[in-house]
Amino acid sequence: MDFRVKTFAAEASLRLGGVLEALGFTGPEDVPSRDRYPLQITVRYRRSDAVVETRLTLGYMGEHDVHTSLLWIDDDCKVEVGTTTAHTGYQMRRGLDIHARAVPALLQAGPP
Repeated sequence: MDFRVKTFAAEASLRLGGVLEALGFTGPEDVPSRDRYPLQITVRYRRSDAVVETRLTLGYMGEHDVHTSLLWIDDDCKVEVGTTTAHTGYQMRRGLDIHARAVPALLQAGPP
């Protein structure tokens, strides 16, 4: 089993959790994953007006990335925080850090 699969939820909680908890989110929620490709491990945080979801995808042909999105519940609007390549553990952690820095500004701006 790929080490990123084993460590993604913990790394996402470490890197996004503090930022999101300070903004009133609860979580993390581990979303059950399928055991087939493309493999996706998802961690979700909730607040009364928004949901932040980050996902590690391990696909065919080396398509490995970290994807984070923000869903505004009242407006039913989804904003893409970012997608970063995650071929290595370092890239996975770096992507989570980049997304953690971007989320507060998107939340402050509100729904588009």
